[in-house]
Order: sequence, then structure tokens, then C-alpha cells
Amino acid sequence: MPEEPLPIELRLGLRAGSVYYFQARELTSAESHFFVVVNRDPLGTRLLLLTIVTSKVEKVRLRNRQRPDTVVEISPAEYRDLKMPSAIDCNVVIEKPLTDLVGLVRRREVRYHRDMPPAIFAKIKAAILASPVVEEDFKQLL
Repeated sequence: MPEEPLPIELRLGLRAGSVYYFQARELTSAESHFFVVVNRDPLGTRLLLLTIVTSKVEKVRLRNRQRPDTVVEISPAEYRDLKMPSAIDCNVVIEKPLTDLVGLVRRREVRYHRDMPPAIFAKIKAAILASPVVEEDFKQLL
């Protein structure tokens, strides 16, 4: 059986730096979160590597006090889709098959946001590469 074509929104807009807002079963929180696509070719690999944006900045700082270079803090002035200061713990990269995002799109359970600005995205990539806990296989896909 041939594979269904991807929704047009994903064919046109899914790339490294794309930002989506949805509820993820991988998280303990039932709240939706912003996720940033970090792998360079999500369409070609049919795989998403995602970082999580959280407003719990102090928790992220505390958890990573021994490795502050793996935390990226983002203010609403830097990325205006955020309503409050936020952070990304770049030691946490979630792997999701592209089909999961396709399902979210088809069920209208995801919101699209503007891409992460290049300067912030570069910081996220550098922080993931600096992480001692992110798998090397993931780092190769950035």
C-alpha cells in the first residue's frame, strides 16, 4: 500500500528551526508546549528531533547548574510567540517519528509558530552539541 502524501503544511514548512505547539505524551505535564525541530532534514529522515521550551527557567537552571552551556534562555523580546521568559534544556532531545506529527496535523492538535530566529537556533544547536548526555547519533543529524 503506498504511503499517504504528507500534509502540505509539513511539506512546505517542516525544517530545522520549525516551532510547533502541542501536547506530548512523552512529557509528564498535560499542558501543551512549544517544541523546536533541531534535526537538519526531518522530511528526508522521516524523523523529528525536538527540544522542549519551558517557562520553568529556574528549574532548568538548577537541574543544569553543572553544565550551564547546555541551557538556552529565550525572552519574549527575542521570540515574540513566547509570553514569558523561557528556557530549553538542550540535554533533553525527544525523538518522534514524522508520522506522529502528521497525525497531530490531521487531527488539528498542533499549532504552527514562526521559525526560531537563526541566532537562537544556532545557540540551541551549540548547546545540544555541548551536552554530555545527548546521543552522538542525534548530534550527527543536526
